[in-house]
Amino acid sequence: MNIRNNVQRKVRSEKRMVVYSLFAFHFSLLTFSCQNIKRDQYISEGYGLYQLHCANCHQKNGEGMANLYPPISKEFLKNKADVVCWIRNGVHQPMVVNGKAYNRAMPGNQALENLDIAELMTYLYNTYDKESDIFPIDSVAAIRERCVETLK
Repeated sequence: MNIRNNVQRKVRSEKRMVVYSLFAFHFSLLTFSCQNIKRDQYISEGYGLYQLHCANCHQKNGEGMANLYPPISKEFLKNKADVVCWIRNGVHQPMVVNGKAYNRAMPGNQALENLDIAELMTYLYNTYDKESDIFPIDSVAAIRERCVETLK
C-alpha cells in the first residue's frame, strides 16, 4: 500500500507540475501577445500623429524635403531626449543631418500629451531605427521636465 500511495502522490505531483508549466506557458504567450498588441496600437496611433503633425515637412516616407527639412534617419534620431524635446518645443537652430545642414525652424507642438509623444516616438523608432519596443510614457514625462528646465 505504501508503494501505491507513493506512486499516486508522485503522479499527482507530476500532473500539478504539467498544469503549472502549461499555465506559465500560456500566461507568457498572453503577456507577449498583449505587449505586441499594445506596441502595434502605439505604432498605429504614432503613424496617425506623424501624418498629422510631421509629414508635411518630413514627408510621408520620412525622406525630408530637399534642402529645407531633414530626413528622419538614424542620425536625426540618435538622441531620444532631444527628439522628445523637439516634438514638444520645436527646434530653432540649424542642425546637420547626414552631412547636410538644415536651417529651417521646426515648430513644436505644445498640445501633444505624454501619451501622444510616446506613441509618436514608438512609431519613429520602430519605423526608422528598427527598434521593437514601446517608448514609455514615464520616460516622456521625465524628459519633458528636463526640456522645460533647459528652456528657462
